[in-house]
Order: sequence, then C-alpha cells, then structure tokens
Amino acid sequence: MFVRIFPPCAPRVHGAFFLRATSAMKITRIEKQQKRPARRNIYADGEFLIGVGAETLIRFGLRTGDEINAATIRSLEQAEELLSAKNAALRLLSVRPRAEREIRDRLREKEFSDHTITEAIDALKAAKLLDDAQFARTYIRNALALKPTGPLLLKKKLLLLGVEAKVIEEAIAECGGKGTDEAEATRAASGFLSRASRSKTQTDARALRERLIAYLLRRGFRWEVVRVVALQAMKESAGGEEELSEG
Repeated sequence: MFVRIFPPCAPRVHGAFFLRATSAMKITRIEKQQKRPARRNIYADGEFLIGVGAETLIRFGLRTGDEINAATIRSLEQAEELLSAKNAALRLLSVRPRAEREIRDRLREKEFSDHTITEAIDALKAAKLLDDAQFARTYIRNALALKPTGPLLLKKKLLLLGVEAKVIEEAIAECGGKGTDEAEATRAASGFLSRASRSKTQTDARALRERLIAYLLRRGFRWEVVRVVALQAMKESAGGEEELSEG
C-alpha cells in the first residue's frame, strides 16, 4: 500500500512523491542535478523521491543505502522551505536595506507559511542581517542627506514601514537631536527662500513667512523649531532691515 504525501509550500522541493506506509524505503541513488549543480536528486527503491540542496543533504547526513521514512521526508521538506525563505529574504536585502515587516510581507506574498517566515526572520536577526534599529538609522541618514527632513516626518514614514515607535525615537536621538533638528530646519528654510527669491511672483513678507512656516511643518519639523527658524530666516532674508513680529 502506498500513501501519497504532498509537500508544503516550498519552491525548492520538486514534485510529489510516494512512500510505503508500513516500512521505510532505502535510498538507492543520490545524484547532482545537471541544471542546478548545488542541488541533489534523491532516489529511493529505484524511483525519484525528492530534490534537495547540497546543504540540506549534508545537514541530514543522508547517504546511499540509508533508510528514509515519512518523518524524514517531512523534515527535508521543512528544511528546504526554510532555506528557500531565507534565500528569498537575502535577495531582497541585497537590493537595499528593509524593515522586518516588509520582509515578512514579501515572504507571505511568496506563500511561505507563517511558521517558516518567523524561523527565517529569527535566523536573519541572529546573524545581524535584519535589524530594525540599524534600518531606522540608515533610513534617517539617507533621508537627511537627500533633503532637510524633520523628526515628525521621519517618524511617520518609518511607522508606515513597520518600525516600532520606540526604535524610531531612539534612532532619531542617535542620528541628531535638537541641534540637528534646528540645523535641518534652517537648511530647509534657506532653500525655500532661495527658490522663492527666483520666482517671478511677488509675495509680501507676511505671506511669504506663512508659506515658509507651512513648508517647514510639512517637512516634519516641530512647531517650536519652525517658529524660531522661520522668524530668523525671514530676518536674514530681508537683510536685517525689517523687524517681523512673531505673532
């Protein structure tokens, strides 16, 4: 009597296979795949059983002549699925840094089981290949290098990427602080006023200041910083000739 066992979702496990329900089968041949040299085909009782990676084969210590049963087959499938999930995650990380939630979501799209995804992510975190704190710091530094950005906007964007609020706040504190916040706001204000000065549209000082304040708030700067920076930037832009009220 034969029982057909279907493998779980594991892209690197090939086909279905058959296993005797009453006794183990004997591995009769193990050979390298022609098109994928890093993988091995395992044959049992003269028939193709399953394809696995060389790493999995070594880990299980399987050799020609060994007996193989349903439990071992299932363990091979699970090992292959985990390896496939880790490789998929590593391919994503090789393109650019990513937050843990994005990796989890992308692996779900590939139909890996939640258990396998958690195992893969835990392995990547243990190897320090996936770290939301490091991701947040890198994201913040890159964002600041591209364009002046305030902490509120940085936090909003990182929250949308699935990074925890506490991790974000620690990363912002590490990458800057109040001094950096004010410096970035001043840089943003300077750029805004420079562009405004080249505009053909004439704007009175009060209207320009209101537009500057709105711009700085959109860039994620805190009101207490925006208020001071906008006033100072307008004074410098006017050459110190105009005294603008804070009201």
